[in-house]
Amino acid sequence: MRTDGTHSKIGYIIFIFGIFLLVSGTGRLTGSLEYNSFISNKSIAIIFVAIGLSVIFISFFVKPQKDK
Repeated sequence: MRTDGTHSKIGYIIFIFGIFLLVSGTGRLTGSLEYNSFISNKSIAIIFVAIGLSVIFISFFVKPQKDK
């Protein structure tokens, strides 16, 4: 994790959540993850990948508040 102050704690949480969505969607698409009822078909896996990338992108805009 970076310690230069570019993310707040909630930004890290959002980033990790996006990584989880991206990995689970990609794993289902490539076949490395077994079938489960949560990601039932490949179109839902593509949606997971898209949401994961979007959440990762959004997490870079959550900055820590600066003291005035």
